Amino acid sequence: MSDIPGVCQKKGITYRRFRVKLPDGRWGDHYVRLPDPSDPRFAEALARVNATREPRQAALPGTMGALVVEARPIIAARKMADSTRRDWHYYLGLFEAEHGSRLVADLRKSHIFRLRDRMAETPGKANAYVSKLRALLDIAVERDWIAVNPADGIPRLALGEYEPWPADVLEAALDAASPMLRLAIVTGLCSGQRLSDVIRMQHGWHDGAIMELRHRKTAAYAAVPMHPLWLAEIAKLPKKSVTLLYDRSGKPFADTDRLQASIRRLMHGLGYVDDAGQLLYTFHGLGKNACCYLTELGLSDGQISAITGKTPETVRHYAKRARVLMVAKSAARRVVTGRIGGLVGKNP
Repeated sequence: MSDIPGVCQKKGITYRRFRVKLPDGRWGDHYVRLPDPSDPRFAEALARVNATREPRQAALPGTMGALVVEARPIIAARKMADSTRRDWHYYLGLFEAEHGSRLVADLRKSHIFRLRDRMAETPGKANAYVSKLRALLDIAVERDWIAVNPADGIPRLALGEYEPWPADVLEAALDAASPMLRLAIVTGLCSGQRLSDVIRMQHGWHDGAIMELRHRKTAAYAAVPMHPLWLAEIAKLPKKSVTLLYDRSGKPFADTDRLQASIRRLMHGLGYVDDAGQLLYTFHGLGKNACCYLTELGLSDGQISAITGKTPETVRHYAKRARVLMVAKSAARRVVTGRIGGLVGKNP
């Protein structure tokens, strides 16, 4: 790591090290965790950390850096969810670090297309990037920095559909996964929760029958009956942390990056990728598995919503395939025994 100023590794974990003045006047080290340098998000994360931690010169008038400085109190005064506020903090730091010295007036639509397209492998991230940039440039228009927002009219990249994991994919993934990744997959399968909520689940949040939690993103309440499969997987791992899942040092996962990277490696290793190398199945798809399973048990959309904390509309969307199959199976006997065109009993 000596070739990257300030970056070091401790026990296999990568950090950005800063010298800070302690309350007693002495100087000490402060460490900020980073993705592994082999992770494609490493450079972006390092730039963001450097931008928010290192002293910066005053931004020159008319630059993106100056726009970010002007926009921060405007955005901070808006009512928004905590998760949205964290997103804004992240993206403003990113815009400042990557484009702080560039003049806002020089920004063209073609530039934003290029910014979007370079992130085409992660379309959700690309769309969020452009969305936040568009909102930031709206402030520039309102303040007469520019006459027209160059991010207007930039189409979103197609996200595709998160597919539920078929039984054979689940079996292969669980057989090949490490114990911790296996527990993460089973937890997603049995609870229907986002990975960001799965890593937060604590042993003290359940009584062996119901797991209670509030979603980090929406603050929605969920009370999930715990399937025996899930309880069995929890029992297989030692309780080294207050959370069900923990990293190699026995600490709760700070974010989802490591587990997401593990899932990517697992799916690539099993060959569940398309011709472009994109994953056919992601952790998000396990939420559909859960909704489909509960639908097949005969629970209503409202009941599934109460269990998972998802809206009834989301439940309905996630479970639509299961519902179609249930209707088909229910109607199968009547369909195959009825008369169609007078051909029943006759060979084609």
